[in-house]
Formats: sequence, structure tokens, C-alpha cells
Amino acid sequence: MPDDQDQELRDIQAEETTRGKKQPKRSLSLARQRMITRIARMLQDQRCSKETYLEVIREFGLQEESDEFRQLLALWRKRRGDG
Repeated sequence: MPDDQDQELRDIQAEETTRGKKQPKRSLSLARQRMITRIARMLQDQRCSKETYLEVIREFGLQEESDEFRQLLALWRKRRGDG
């Protein structure tokens, strides 16, 4: 995961160098981008269990009642089945 750490460091450095300057609104925050990337990797990883996948989704603050949580669960089922 050195690439993830390197990318995170570059993101932080970019934020620091632009501090105090107006920036165009980003459509996705860095945290949201990281969440999407991590979930996509988990869907591709055949060693990832459904329990681990759901635990990570909850760690990102998504509630089971939310539409987004249900959509991510539907992605799991579509890609990996119900197990």
C-alpha cells in the first residue's frame, strides 16, 4: 500500500500549498474519493468477505438505512452474490 500512502501525502501537500487561495469546488472530497477507491478494491478482491466489506462501509459513517448503504450492498450482491 505504499502507493496509497504516497498519494495521500501528495494530496496533503497539495492542500497545504494552496491554503489561503480560493479553489474551485471539488465535486468529491478527498475522503470520499478514498472511500470509493477502497470499496472498489474490496469488490475486486476475492479474499474480501461480505462481513469485512460491510464493516468498512459502516466505518465510513454510512447507516444501514441509507440509500447509499443499500446501493453498495446491491453492488456486492451483483458482483459477488449474496454470500
